[in-house]
Amino acid sequence: MSDDTPADDTPSVYAHLRPAAGEYPSGIYRVVGTDGDGVTLLRVADADDRRVDTGELYRVPTADRSAFEPAENPDGNRSATATMRASLDRLYWSARVFVQSLAAHPIASTIALALFLAGEFGQGALSLSPLAASALIIVGGLSLVYIGSGRF
Repeated sequence: MSDDTPADDTPSVYAHLRPAAGEYPSGIYRVVGTDGDGVTLLRVADADDRRVDTGELYRVPTADRSAFEPAENPDGNRSATATMRASLDRLYWSARVFVQSLAAHPIASTIALALFLAGEFGQGALSLSPLAASALIIVGGLSLVYIGSGRF
């Protein structure tokens, strides 16, 4: 068995398995639950070992466990292009949510932005000491992050 499997042949949660035989669809499955009666598996890759989000859960009784063999985690086989595309998508949606959170609280966002800009550019115009300017940048920046995170 793999490193993720205890000595009693029951796979641990997060272990990956592949059907060697039986009525289960081809692909890679992640163990999402175990108990004395068997394991619960989530299909996470298709027959070509490409990552898929199927949502398909299978309950495998202990007697049928021999129909599965250890498998590699399918998350490691994404192409560089797919990984970059997914990262850019996450960046886009994170920025969009951030801006929408700021827009949902316009007064607080404006105050936080004013503090940040006063600290960054107002040192000469407002006669701020370097310490006060740094404090305004930190307070304004952290306020923008807090508001934009949606926790405000």
